[in-house]
Amino acid sequence: MLSKQDRQAVRAALEKRKAALLAEIRAALAESDDNQYRELLGGSPGDSSDEALASSLADLSAARMEREVREYRALEAAEQRLDSADFGVCADCGKAIPVGRLLANPAAARCVQCQETFDRTHAGQPHGSL
Repeated sequence: MLSKQDRQAVRAALEKRKAALLAEIRAALAESDDNQYRELLGGSPGDSSDEALASSLADLSAARMEREVREYRALEAAEQRLDSADFGVCADCGKAIPVGRLLANPAAARCVQCQETFDRTHAGQPHGSL
């Protein structure tokens, strides 16, 4: 069970990461809007390699955005659980998740060992849709 001081430290780390993610998401959205605006003003790819590059960049941007939104939602869920007795307890083995792990990743629901096992057994599986 986390001490009150540890819980406060995790809450601060969680809020800091949420703020950083929100800033990244807003910046990506603004950049996306700028690119769309430039296209509307007549900036268009010059050849097929430019189109392929633009398409690849758009795919990367969309993937990054999806990952950031997924992490933000996980942080929101962690924030909801933060005051519950089971926050900081591994969802798989039931052991305490070290405070250092929670400070580094406030949304962690598993201890390192269980997370590694989960990652190995679920490698390559698609994430749920947003």
